[in-house]
Amino acid sequence: MKIMLVRDRNILNNNWLSYLANLFYERGHEVVIACDTYKKLGVSAPGYELNPAVKIANVNGKTTSAITNLMHKVRSLFPSWFLFDKLIKAEKPDVMICYFPKDLYNVTRFQHHNIPIVQMIHNYPPVILDKVLHKNKFIRNWCKKSFAQVNTYQVLMDSFKSHIDPFFEAKNIVRIANPVKQYAEGEMVDLSKEKKRIIYVARIEKHIKRPHLLVEAFAKIAKDYPDWKVEIWGMSKYPAYEREIKNLILQNKLEEQVALMGYSTDVEGLYRSADIHAFPSSCEGFSLAIADAMSIGLPHIGFKDAHSVNEIIVDGHNGFLAEDVDDFAQKLKILMEDKELRIKFGANAHKDMAAYAPEILMDEWENLLNKITKK
Repeated sequence: MKIMLVRDRNILNNNWLSYLANLFYERGHEVVIACDTYKKLGVSAPGYELNPAVKIANVNGKTTSAITNLMHKVRSLFPSWFLFDKLIKAEKPDVMICYFPKDLYNVTRFQHHNIPIVQMIHNYPPVILDKVLHKNKFIRNWCKKSFAQVNTYQVLMDSFKSHIDPFFEAKNIVRIANPVKQYAEGEMVDLSKEKKRIIYVARIEKHIKRPHLLVEAFAKIAKDYPDWKVEIWGMSKYPAYEREIKNLILQNKLEEQVALMGYSTDVEGLYRSADIHAFPSSCEGFSLAIADAMSIGLPHIGFKDAHSVNEIIVDGHNGFLAEDVDDFAQKLKILMEDKELRIKFGANAHKDMAAYAPEILMDEWENLLNKITKK
């Protein structure tokens, strides 16, 4: 089967996309990643390098010709629907999997094909889809024509199925979670050796990721645990928000205990250096930051009202779910004081992630793609 994965940009920066493309290829499929980016494709993180046999088809990339580059740069300012139409006719995929709604628009607008399309909802559905509902009536109707060509919506949690607005007429919705790297018992993080380190690993962003809430929670108990540290790791995109976090650290006199660490490609190494993974998001799709850390055996803390987080973290089993910031601080305190509980939660987390082994999730993808291509 020829599978076209569609994502407009940041192809190689997206570890999950490279991982999925490689898994499809390893199962014998021909895989093409269709994108539209005049800038660089990005750089793969160690362990997530894209298999050279997976083709990247960039409809508007840089070349060695200055004249062509000028044309492409100008063209990048406009929609690429016709370029994708040309690419689809050349590649003739059996199925297309679109990462974002923008990718769906690129392969449907002013195009006439009957290739089945899977639209991924790679987050809590309202985060991805509600932007369409806030457009004016003309734009909404135009978008609706593209969504009408979707064969199947893929969501990351069963509970998400009911959160797709009727506007999108999602007749076929399947839950396929993200595949999670598996670790043998002997490869798990060693929690018997206390590091006294709490980490947060995700994008540094205010409204969904909310690492400032971790700082606020830790500030409530920090003076009682002067030898414990909090490390906030993640990609820097919002300088004003980072300044806000740094000011919060200064206001609470936590300079010696809490720090923004920046971006790291050695995420596994970060997990191995920690005792607790604290994750204060308001919602997630299926967080690989949580799942990978659980797979390697770290206990977790999140919020009870955080979609997806409150399903992956099972309160009192593989971590804690907090009601609010005060409760978050108290749950942190419990875990910080009880190494045996951390070990227990970490072992349970490791076992729970076996349900998301790549072979299990890829079987689900195979079943879906075989079903819709036969139709």
